[in-house]
Amino acid sequence: MGIDPFESDVVIGTFKRWSASAVECYTRKANCNGCYYSTFFKDRPYGCKMHLAVEQLLETLGEPSRNLMSKYG
Repeated sequence: MGIDPFESDVVIGTFKRWSASAVECYTRKANCNGCYYSTFFKDRPYGCKMHLAVEQLLETLGEPSRNLMSKYG
């Protein structure tokens, strides 16, 4: 049986680009208060792992571009 990505502190997969959600999480400094996804995950047995994806994106791609920051941040 494989690892359940929702119950792990490791993000499974490789993120190749900054998504709007990842940029928002980055600009919010992973502060979930008021984030759309905090409501989405409220009734789930697992929490949002976007902060882990952001960490991976920072390691592999660096910070999001100014264009993305102004568009989604």
